[in-house]
Amino acid sequence: MTEPIAPKTLDTPQTTEWVYKTWRERFILPLLIGVLVFGAIALFPAISASESLIIDAIFITTYLLVAFTTIFRFSYGVRIAVFLLSIYVLGIGELVSLNILGDGLFYFLALVIFATMLHSPRAGIISVASSIVTFIVIGWLINNNYIVVLNSSATPAKIADWFSAGAALIMFGVVIIIGFRQLESEFSAAQSQISSTLTELREERNNLETRVEERTLQLRRINEVERAVSAILNIDEILPMSTRFVQNEFGFYYTAIYLLDPTGQWAELKEAAGEAGRLMMEKKVRFNINGKSQVAQAIRTKTGQIMRDTNQIKIDNPMFPYTRSLVVVPLVVGDTVLGALEMHSSRDNEFLPQDLDAYQNMANGISISIENSRLFQEAQQSIMEMQATQRQYLESSWNSLSLEKSLNYALGDMEFEDSNPLEIPLSLRNQTIGQILAAGETEWSSEQKNLIEAIAAQATLALENARLVENSQLTASQERLTNEIIAKIWSSPNMDGILQTTVRELGRSLEAAEVQIEVSMEGLNDNKQ
Repeated sequence: MTEPIAPKTLDTPQTTEWVYKTWRERFILPLLIGVLVFGAIALFPAISASESLIIDAIFITTYLLVAFTTIFRFSYGVRIAVFLLSIYVLGIGELVSLNILGDGLFYFLALVIFATMLHSPRAGIISVASSIVTFIVIGWLINNNYIVVLNSSATPAKIADWFSAGAALIMFGVVIIIGFRQLESEFSAAQSQISSTLTELREERNNLETRVEERTLQLRRINEVERAVSAILNIDEILPMSTRFVQNEFGFYYTAIYLLDPTGQWAELKEAAGEAGRLMMEKKVRFNINGKSQVAQAIRTKTGQIMRDTNQIKIDNPMFPYTRSLVVVPLVVGDTVLGALEMHSSRDNEFLPQDLDAYQNMANGISISIENSRLFQEAQQSIMEMQATQRQYLESSWNSLSLEKSLNYALGDMEFEDSNPLEIPLSLRNQTIGQILAAGETEWSSEQKNLIEAIAAQATLALENARLVENSQLTASQERLTNEIIAKIWSSPNMDGILQTTVRELGRSLEAAEVQIEVSMEGLNDNKQ
């Protein structure tokens, strides 16, 4: 028996028929085996009790025919035909053997049931009609003595009994056929519902897979943009790089970055990609953040704005005739809004509400890069200012020190003009505080120059350390002297002692020839006048 071929689509009436047919074809073989098993159990007692060789021959022939079609591989149509024919023959045998008052009616009802269930309602109708015709023919033959009932102990049947059996067969047959027809309809409806549900699930799964692929591609593009701009610390490079990467990765029609001006009232266009972007840059476009533009709303509310109404887009953006959808997301760092990122697409419904988080994450990455570049520039400016202050301090300190004492030392009496001179600066934090002059009879090798430069660097550090030590010692000495004088002043018991101690200690510590101290209000009053 060959398995039925499943239809390609599930949402068709052929599918229900295929499922039902598959069930029937799988059910027929166990049914035939069950008939053989239980038939063998009932066959021998029936033959033993039978008084007619014809009935015995009918039973044996029917059993062998069913066994033959069960054992050997026949098609479903042949097997069901043999099975139904066997029931029909057994029913006729019962009519001939025991009249209509025997078990024949049950065989014919079984014929109707199995014909309807295992074949079709039409086969059930045919079996009812065939059974009625059989009742009429055999009943007429028996009642007219053309056929003698084989079992002599059978109860004689009247014409009314035949009509009653026929009516019962028709009644139960109609109920059976209608019931199975209704059951098949319900099964077909349930199968159609299942097929429809499976189709919807399949479509939903395909849509979900497509959406996952799109979201994965979107996240990959966003990561590419963030990776590209995260390594840049120059604001003049970040903005063009950001717009260009967004434009190329997503294939947008127009991409622009707006930054707030120092007043925080205007969002100024700082960078835009494409030919339309160049025109917008030339016009120096800016938006008041209190206005109704998408850029102003995104900055003011700190939330992304999507526009998919093409008519409204054409009204609000006459410079972009190919824009079909646009999105604006704010550039936010913490609680601070830096500006907005605007993206246009020439495709309908390009931007969906569920995509806002992804685009906002991309904008946040760009915002962080912009903020990092600003902090880096501020740090660079602070370092430059510190270095300038440090150079001034070093220059002032060493100039003062060189005026106080001579810091020139020489060895040898060779004239520099007649030899090979070498000048190595004494540099300290990019500030030159002196130099080493050397002269030799031969050319200086690179190894010698490197050696002198290394010694010059160490000598410069040592000089600076010595200067700092001397300054710290001088400061410590002055503080110690000040503390001693203050202690002596505070130890004086009266005003005369305080004045005398102050004058005496100042003259001694400063080696002054004359020191005078005067306490008087006249000089102050004269100065006020």
